[in-house]
Amino acid sequence: MLDDDNFGFKVPMQDYVCSISPTEFEKHCREVLLGYAEDEHLQNFTITHDVKLKASDGTYQIDLYATFTALGAEIKVLCECKQYKSPVKRETVATLDAKLKSLGAHKGILLSTSGFQSGAKEYAAAHGIALFQVYDKECIAVSHDSGTDAIDENDPLLYAERTWPQHCVICWTEKDKYGNPKRIYPNGSIARKIIAEQYRLVRKEYGFDNPPALEEMENEK
Repeated sequence: MLDDDNFGFKVPMQDYVCSISPTEFEKHCREVLLGYAEDEHLQNFTITHDVKLKASDGTYQIDLYATFTALGAEIKVLCECKQYKSPVKRETVATLDAKLKSLGAHKGILLSTSGFQSGAKEYAAAHGIALFQVYDKECIAVSHDSGTDAIDENDPLLYAERTWPQHCVICWTEKDKYGNPKRIYPNGSIARKIIAEQYRLVRKEYGFDNPPALEEMENEK
């Protein structure tokens, strides 16, 4: 278990993300990068799963291939998804860097279930490669004690727990304003939509007034 105050709850590192198939994990990573692109307001962003790209020294299979437009140019991004149970080594990051050079891509992103060795982090920082770590999600149980042990699964107070994404992601090569690894997923848009919908359901069921931020959240849907 990892107790991470930035997330506000405890998350088991690998149970869920390592139990799904490699293809499912890669598709989860695609969702993460779509959300990241939305938060960054990237123009003309596209991302394709399982691509083969030709270079002068051969053909490379890429788990996720993304492009977007910046400064009038097409930026090419290679994304590798590693469903490991031990931290990623320096050599794995170096291999992605070699693919970047061969294919003439501009950015590399490595997404892992297991974290990264110090050598991998150092190499990535030196060569501009982003390291994303994918964790399981586990919400803290919320008490709804009514004098019985029964819990209504349709209770709107549990909506956020039921619908929160099954995984979360931090980036080891970017920092937030507090100097901690930056949370990439769920992004702000996803969180706002979930919380706004829970407030709406609670208001409908219990007649509570809107919290001050609800109107703003609903306007951002």
